[in-house]
Amino acid sequence: MTEDIGRKLLQLKEQLEEEKSQRSELQGEYKSVMKQLKDDHGAESLEQAEKKIKKEQEELQEMEESIRERVEEVESLMEEGE
Repeated sequence: MTEDIGRKLLQLKEQLEEEKSQRSELQGEYKSVMKQLKDDHGAESLEQAEKKIKKEQEELQEMEESIRERVEEVESLMEEGE
């Protein structure tokens, strides 16, 4: 019975050490990803990155609309010249 308790405690200790190791690894990966986010996109947090993405998507849509309008103008001018 004492051996069973000893084995269980040893298993729990090994499991705890493995989970601590995984936690450290994940923390390192998180720090690396956050540094890349900051370096590449100037965002300090995921929330900032999401806001920046939304703003850039809106700007892209505005640019696309502007391009469409200009293409229509050019097409109209070309039709008038024919």
